[in-house]
Amino acid sequence: MTERLQNWWTGLSLREKWLVGIAGALALGVLIWGIGRPAAAAFVDLETRHRAAVEREGRVAAKVQLLTQRPAKSVAAAVDTLAIDQYLAQSAGEIGLTLDRNEARGTGQATIAIATAKAPVLTDWLASLEGQGFIVDQLTITPAADGTVGLTAELRKGGR
Repeated sequence: MTERLQNWWTGLSLREKWLVGIAGALALGVLIWGIGRPAAAAFVDLETRHRAAVEREGRVAAKVQLLTQRPAKSVAAAVDTLAIDQYLAQSAGEIGLTLDRNEARGTGQATIAIATAKAPVLTDWLASLEGQGFIVDQLTITPAADGTVGLTAELRKGGR
């Protein structure tokens, strides 16, 4: 087989040898590009996914640490001197949320509504309330067209 290729190569003129050499170099370049580009993209994707997984792991570890450090007496039980609706309005206002509806329902219960808020801020606020001993009895989160969400919830004090 190599003898046949060698005979074929020697039978070519100088001009034909140049053309075959250039065609071979171009074919090799296309082959390397066809294999190398997807491999490089796969490595970049792996790095991006790894970075996102490390960030997620850090957030989860921080949340687990917060959950294990609950106070001995819940804030909800200590709010007895302050009405629940006043406490919720103050707590929401501290992080920039506006309660559109905030009605006390008996002792230790309230119904709240927020027309527009960013979802991460809203869920973090609810999680912090649960961490303080409040119980979410009913929750409705409605997405809006502008990327925000609306919320309606019924909360009550949890006695710990």
